[in-house]
Amino acid sequence: MQITSPIVMSILLCRGAFCQTSPGPKVPAEVAALQGVYTGSWASYGVDANGKVVKRASWTDTMKAGDATVEGGRAFVATIGEMVFDGGRPPAMKIKGEEGYVLNRDGTLGEYFIKTFGQEYRMRKLDGNVWTYAAGASPQELAQSGFSNVRSGQHVVVKVVNQEDGKETHRITRVTTVNWTDTGGKSRWLQFVSLEGVHRRQ
Repeated sequence: MQITSPIVMSILLCRGAFCQTSPGPKVPAEVAALQGVYTGSWASYGVDANGKVVKRASWTDTMKAGDATVEGGRAFVATIGEMVFDGGRPPAMKIKGEEGYVLNRDGTLGEYFIKTFGQEYRMRKLDGNVWTYAAGASPQELAQSGFSNVRSGQHVVVKVVNQEDGKETHRITRVTTVNWTDTGGKSRWLQFVSLEGVHRRQ
């Protein structure tokens, strides 16, 4: 008696509608709308040896958002951004991430999230076009901005989305509050703009 393999049997049994793959979950319109190409310019700030705020770096970037997906209780796009630093240092780098919404149990959109550098941040909508989130700033991160003997650090990011000259424009500012001990042993505090930039949809 001839034995037919499971693969051959599946082919023989596959007829018409029985072979059609069930469609995946529909991508919400709000997530599909995130897809596109965005270009931007940025500057980061820190302090010098005297604790004065100075520019630490500036760069341009191009971010591509695509492959809108519904998976694992989330609806999101995959992002890849290429950063080119003024002066060529550090060298250009590419960063992969994700951006979209956590889905509620009923399938509606929940919290907005951004995942980048292996970290995830949840954004809150303050108004129709205003978003914000808070995140801790580690001593290691702040050391790169010129701080030493850091006792605490906190970031607050604000994003405002507008139409400027017919283009969707995201203006982003990060305010950082730092407590550190200076070389004289004195506890010092500073709140300053540590990052500012803009993204425009192309």
